[in-house]
Amino acid sequence: MKEADIDSMSADLVKNELKDKGLPVYGTAAERKERLKKFHGIQGGQVPTFEDKYDPPPKAVKKLGVVERIEEMKQKREERRKKMEEDKRHKLEREAENLAVGKCVDVDYEMMIEKYRLNAKQMRPHLSPEDLKINVCIRKRPLFKKEAQAGELDCISVANPKVQVHECKYRVDGITKYLDNTEFEFDNAFSEQESSESLYKYSIKPLIPLLLNKGVVTCFAYGQTGSGKTYTMRGAQEFAINDLFNQGKKAGTVLKYTVSFFEIYEGRLFDLLNNREKLVLLEDANQKIQVQGLTEKAVASPSEMLKIIEFGHTVRTTHATRANDTSSRSHAICQITIRNSGNAFVGKFLLVDLAGSERAQDCQSNNRQRRLEGAEINKSLLSLKECIRALDARGPHVPFRASKLTMVLRDSFIGSKKQIRIVMIACVSPGKSSADHTLNTLRYAERLKDKSSLGYTHMAKLQQDLEEPEEESEEEEEIPMVPQKESPAKKNPESSKPAKAIQKKKPEEVKDDWQYLKDTIHVRNGSAVNNELFHLQEKAGAIIEEEEELFKAHMSYLKEDAQLLTEEGELINNLQSATSDDYDIDSYIKKMEALVKKKLDLYQNLYGRIQTFKNHLKEEEELHSKVSQIDHIYY
Repeated sequence: MKEADIDSMSADLVKNELKDKGLPVYGTAAERKERLKKFHGIQGGQVPTFEDKYDPPPKAVKKLGVVERIEEMKQKREERRKKMEEDKRHKLEREAENLAVGKCVDVDYEMMIEKYRLNAKQMRPHLSPEDLKINVCIRKRPLFKKEAQAGELDCISVANPKVQVHECKYRVDGITKYLDNTEFEFDNAFSEQESSESLYKYSIKPLIPLLLNKGVVTCFAYGQTGSGKTYTMRGAQEFAINDLFNQGKKAGTVLKYTVSFFEIYEGRLFDLLNNREKLVLLEDANQKIQVQGLTEKAVASPSEMLKIIEFGHTVRTTHATRANDTSSRSHAICQITIRNSGNAFVGKFLLVDLAGSERAQDCQSNNRQRRLEGAEINKSLLSLKECIRALDARGPHVPFRASKLTMVLRDSFIGSKKQIRIVMIACVSPGKSSADHTLNTLRYAERLKDKSSLGYTHMAKLQQDLEEPEEESEEEEEIPMVPQKESPAKKNPESSKPAKAIQKKKPEEVKDDWQYLKDTIHVRNGSAVNNELFHLQEKAGAIIEEEEELFKAHMSYLKEDAQLLTEEGELINNLQSATSDDYDIDSYIKKMEALVKKKLDLYQNLYGRIQTFKNHLKEEEELHSKVSQIDHIYY
């Protein structure tokens, strides 16, 4: 059939032709004729068909034959084998290198960590703490040679202000290795290559002039035992004390330096410079915290002060836990006070070495005493975090009464914002076996400040806070002095004054800070907070107090029993020395009955208190079993 024949056909005839040939009949008359022409192989049609407009033919795909597919699969297999051989060769080379230097580490994890490790190009300059109310610093210690020989891997990378933890894990099949990378950002982060002097330069040194101008600077050291916390603190305090004396001399005025050192263990205070004498924490009528009986030693040189501080560290409380053999179980507080020749307050420098960071899981196999210690430590760390957050957020209330630690540090949170600075140095270990503890430390440090108030993202607001005029109150003008025992070289006339009992000037204005703290956390975190955690901490605190009361009661009962025993001995002695005329059986029975009744009443009372205490211990154990899998100092 020719093109002219198709053009001369009627519409009905074209439809019939299309139907006979099984072709579609939709479209206009011109489109139908064009479709019929294509069927007969006639080219040159000018009218685009419906299919050309709305259903363009797919692009031609080259169909591979069976042989081609097999060849393609073989090629991919060869590429995989080549890559595996190359990886194997690299692995063997790395193992040989490690063996040559005495390292015995997992090469697979080592090579994976190298791919994700932060590098020096990502590092930004350190921030000066002068414009930071709260300066959160992280310091990573180096991996020791003996740790590498034992198979430890450096799974922490630091590039200021970021810290990244590379957790080495296995997938559910128990064979496939992978990394779980967690990144944090802080005000300042210091790698293992940076010295203690560099840390001091960007944490404490710029704050020394403030200490000589009625300032209160508090430096906290926090971290797992063995993370370099003591080494870091010693270096920082040595630089700080030397600068403090040097700048004090340049000021041209006569300054007097005194140092006191005490620890808080299970909610009780002990003087580390006076044979661990027990101290009493009081709140006076003006709602100011006083530490009764604290020894305060006058010093004349930096070396003398450092020697006293070093002695205090040697008598600090440590115990073995599941996590560490010599974990610090107390908070050690070194207080350096500066006064002028007229005994007026000039400044206060507080060095606080916090108890070893420990999660609830790490106490599972410990005895009850270690568990109680852990609960009390976590309670104080939680209170400290909330006080620092309240200071950072300029909250309406700082819950410093929620723990003994925050009570003694009241001056670090309350007062003129221009005169208060806080430095938190969190130390972390680099080893992969410590990754859980490192994450625990970094999460706690991260929660001290809102992310919006980190140095690089919030400098403008911080500067505005510092420049904003404040109403000076009588409370802010001078930091209250603590009633103390002076060393023989220096006597404080006020130390002989009787301490005031715990009382409050306006009880209706004083909040239950522990309840306030719980409410604040509930509002911020909602249902994420488990009330069992708070109940455990409350129960642990109550047990520690009840234990002390039970001990006092036991001592009192022993003294009373000794008195009854003396009376009983006199009764028997009189009975043995009595003659037949003096002997009175009725009098003897009556006196003996009275003594026995007193003893029964005495020990029944003691037995009842013991049973009550045992019930409380059982309740604590039940609560502990419910929350032992939760890290509860993060909220």
